[in-house]
Amino acid sequence: MKRLLALFFLLLLFLVIGLPSLLARGCRPGKESAALTPPALDLAPIASPVGEVMITVYLPTEERVMTLGLEEYLVGVVCAEMPAAFAPEALKAQAVSARTYTVNQLRAFGGSGCDRHPAADVCTESTHCQAWLGAEEVLAAWPAGEAAGNWQKVRDAVAATAGEVITYRGELIDAVFHSHCGGHTENSEDAWSTVVPYLRGVPCNFCRGTRWSETVHEFTGDQFARAMAEYVAAVPVSAAGRPLLGGTERTPTGRLKSVTIAGETVTGRDLRAALNLPSTNVTWEVADDKVVFTVKGHGHGVGLCQYGADGMARQGKTYREILEYYYTGIEVSLLPST
Repeated sequence: MKRLLALFFLLLLFLVIGLPSLLARGCRPGKESAALTPPALDLAPIASPVGEVMITVYLPTEERVMTLGLEEYLVGVVCAEMPAAFAPEALKAQAVSARTYTVNQLRAFGGSGCDRHPAADVCTESTHCQAWLGAEEVLAAWPAGEAAGNWQKVRDAVAATAGEVITYRGELIDAVFHSHCGGHTENSEDAWSTVVPYLRGVPCNFCRGTRWSETVHEFTGDQFARAMAEYVAAVPVSAAGRPLLGGTERTPTGRLKSVTIAGETVTGRDLRAALNLPSTNVTWEVADDKVVFTVKGHGHGVGLCQYGADGMARQGKTYREILEYYYTGIEVSLLPST
């Protein structure tokens, strides 16, 4: 009888204490489920010494206009336009460049707004205004273990430069930038025909040995002819079937201005677009039935070189020194208070 009572007591103790404990443990998220929980991103407004500036942004994927603070918008721009792995001073330089571009667009500061989407100051189309990533897109694009840290790193760069823009003789500049200059940035007139005094080419050794320093792109004769069909009716070939490319004109930095193909003059920009090349800093060799292009850099090459900015930052240069190097004769100053 005593043994039976003891067993009954142990069973009752398990039901009262042990079972609820096991159930509670089973309901707690383990390592696997915890890893699926998205990290919290700091979305609080960023204080600016010039006061709060609000902007309207058109989101093409959602076909709507949203309104948000300039500094919060810039966090998403820098996340989209520059690798978060870059040095903090490079991210700051990018933030100031992006802010300058944006303020130039704002109707509140005399800008014309987004001509493609008139209801907004800017849009998030990277080929028209500036690329932009919202918090949800950042979480989807970056590994879960890196997203919060990357976001905070970019946010700190924006906050550290809040309200700062680039001016030349008291006027906001056209703060153009590109990924990688290939060793020398370009004069504005050699890229777009217009002379801009602060967009002068400068030597850049800071981007050497990085991702876009040199890339190789190979095309068969048929592939080349099909790609160039929009610009040249028929690409001539040699008896061996090799594409024939004629005389060339180049800028002082070596970028291709034009090339003659089948008697037609094709601009370097059109050749780049047709073949989807990273830049116009290109040379080529024709061998067998192939044409092999060697390309230096990525982008138009004018203004701020992003990889160069990162290289300068890693050598101890500040964001102001970086901006003053790539934009000739400029000043970094605060916007007028709102």
